[in-house]
Amino acid sequence: MSSVADALTEHHRRCRELFAAADQAVREDWNSFNARLVELRDVLLGHFRFEEERLFPVYEELSGLRDATQALRVQHDDIRAILWALSSASAAHDPEACRAEFETLALLFRQHTDTEEEMMYPAFERTLGARAAALAQEAKSEAANKALDVRGLEPPEPFLRIMKALTEAPDDPLRVLIHREPFPLYDVLDEQGFRHRTRPLEEGGFEILIERAAR
Repeated sequence: MSSVADALTEHHRRCRELFAAADQAVREDWNSFNARLVELRDVLLGHFRFEEERLFPVYEELSGLRDATQALRVQHDDIRAILWALSSASAAHDPEACRAEFETLALLFRQHTDTEEEMMYPAFERTLGARAAALAQEAKSEAANKALDVRGLEPPEPFLRIMKALTEAPDDPLRVLIHREPFPLYDVLDEQGFRHRTRPLEEGGFEILIERAAR
């Protein structure tokens, strides 16, 4: 059975893969950098959200300790700040600044994961007790049920990514985060037998849930 530490270390492994892809784009292909950054941002923010909303509160409740988890939250915030700065920057206009920011982001992530994997994850395992199995399963589900985040991508990239995801898993619900409503996509979904529900997000943009229509 997978432990919480195993599941969260797997989150880290996936993030490292995405960092490597983004690092290659930083060095060789600015045209793909924004797309690689969006993928990295989605996985990183989902990982942080699971830790802050599910794991840390349980650990704090059982251990009575908050200092260590609060320090991890501060590190999360530092990483988020650079992620959003890079997301809003124009890499082509200032490549050296973007490259430097990305290198800082990668360094902070390495330091953060070293702390978690070497110190905090073992502490969580020792403390969680009977609640560890359920949290491990939740962590595995978090990795498996990511939203497809296409915010900030230029057309036709959002459409292509959505259709690729539907082609690969047509019977699985697909949750999409997007910066504006893709009205032409809705017509294609109807034609291909999918239904959708759209809701605005408080922070801006929209969430779309796409499912196979009942036959």
